[in-house]
Amino acid sequence: MMRKLVLLALTGIAMSVNVVKAQNIDRVYDFVSIDKQPEFPGGMKRFYEYLGQAIKYPELAKKNNVEGKVFLSFVVEKNGQLSDVKVTRGLGSGTDEEAIRVLKNSPAWNPGLDKQQPVRVKYNINVNFSLSKNKPEQKTGSVHKNLKAEFPGGEERLRTYLAKNIQYTHATQTKKEGKVYVSFLIGKDGVLSELKVIKGLSGPQDEEALRVMRKSPRWNPAIENGKPVEVKYVLPINFKTS
Repeated sequence: MMRKLVLLALTGIAMSVNVVKAQNIDRVYDFVSIDKQPEFPGGMKRFYEYLGQAIKYPELAKKNNVEGKVFLSFVVEKNGQLSDVKVTRGLGSGTDEEAIRVLKNSPAWNPGLDKQQPVRVKYNINVNFSLSKNKPEQKTGSVHKNLKAEFPGGEERLRTYLAKNIQYTHATQTKKEGKVYVSFLIGKDGVLSELKVIKGLSGPQDEEALRVMRKSPRWNPAIENGKPVEVKYVLPINFKTS
């Protein structure tokens, strides 16, 4: 009888371990919680070049003069293939379906890594539809100030990223509350550079704001005439002691 109980207990433990392993295999990670984000081969600049070549502007959208962005989410699998492609905010007139088609046909991405192992990662991006590609472009190398770049997933995901990553222990020693304003350039590949505090709160808080933004995931770059461009951005980062 005792032997049967021991065998049952061992079987139960083995089943539990297998369930945990299965859950880990199937787990979809948030892109801000892993060591290395998934990436299109060659970076975001190459991704937007791919979009520019692959998108076929829907005739209905042309007829209705529809322009704007389609926001999508998808999972980058361990082998880099994209799955579960969904529109989170659509534009209509055939643009939503075209955005899904182009993403489903995307070349395999470099998968996300956590603890040096490939993992499944949920990612957010926007696909721009513009009928003004034939307009004269600004000179190469100029920094655009009025076009909008975006943190992957939008402002809500940016707030979540800041809340998870700001370390308040050292930053709030001064007991000051308020906002640190950080300016930076968002490159064509979504990488942030030239970060600086333009309106500070205190030394530790200013440094913490810079630290968090230096480790930020790549942003979705601003798009003009269907191509990514470099833009300047100013972000207020809020600090509260309570």
